[in-house]
Amino acid sequence: MTNVTLGYDIWVIEDNIREMFVTITCCIVNASIAFFGIIFNTLNVVVFIKMGFQETTNISLMGLTISDLGCLLTLEWIYLCFNPLFSNAGLPFVSFEIEYITGGWPHVCFARITAFITAFVTFERCLCIVRPLEVKRILTPARTFYIIVGIYVLMFVSVSPAFGVNLLQWKFYSSENKTRIGIVYTENRNEVERVLFATNNSCGYIAFLMVSLFTAVLISRLKLKGRWRQESVAADLAGSALSRDRKVMKMVLTISAVFIVFSFPITIVFIGTMAYPQFGTGGKYANLFYMCAQSAYLMEIINSSVNFFIYFMMSARFRKTVSGWYRDIVKIKK
Repeated sequence: MTNVTLGYDIWVIEDNIREMFVTITCCIVNASIAFFGIIFNTLNVVVFIKMGFQETTNISLMGLTISDLGCLLTLEWIYLCFNPLFSNAGLPFVSFEIEYITGGWPHVCFARITAFITAFVTFERCLCIVRPLEVKRILTPARTFYIIVGIYVLMFVSVSPAFGVNLLQWKFYSSENKTRIGIVYTENRNEVERVLFATNNSCGYIAFLMVSLFTAVLISRLKLKGRWRQESVAADLAGSALSRDRKVMKMVLTISAVFIVFSFPITIVFIGTMAYPQFGTGGKYANLFYMCAQSAYLMEIINSSVNFFIYFMMSARFRKTVSGWYRDIVKIKK
């Protein structure tokens, strides 16, 4: 009798399984949660406008809300392009091609903005503990605004070369005998995107490490809250102001902790891609990569959608503004 060993790799997933998984995950689960996240972040924008921007924290959180909204809107567009009902609707463009440049790279940009603003907000709270007397002089509302705008500009610039090597043009598709808008690549596209991927992935890892570091500092200082209270009293801070600052610090700590937990999966997925190229878009385990990435994006969507509830539960002023706004709407309807 001859023993025959059949080579079978359980991690190699068939295309039809991947397509079914991605369609269900993207077009139903992820898209539904992202839709509600868009609603909640829109409410955040309205509430922060009503609260005003005299405090630096409101400016930072407004910037964070806009970037979260950008993350969710771009993902919603990507998932719409993946939807077979949309892509097969006889549109004048090839949806699964144009989503790469109209949704994919903009999403990367907004995700990095979210990460760096989260890092900045956490750093701001650390500064309030380490330099309680100087923080209002160091981080004025104007400076905070310029820092947030600077983060947006830098991240937009960091992805802008992608729009120069992935061009939207009319193309003839022989399989359909139609001319539709699709993507045309320039000759140096691979070289440019290799640098872009390395740069933007590095930015993501740096921001993640910054948030983790500043969060660890906040946790350690919270454990020493008795000493922090003494330092604040010595600085002649009022008890009510001290209590308010501690509440803000705990809220920021919660935002940072949520970011770390829900950003960890996608970070691991892309680290795995760098360490093992076969686990990537063009590798042997490409289908496994797509499935893992979409599962990780679900975590990212949740991270961008839950801040409304964090603000509502942990900020008395935010809660009061929402309640007042709701009462005004009810009065108008009556």
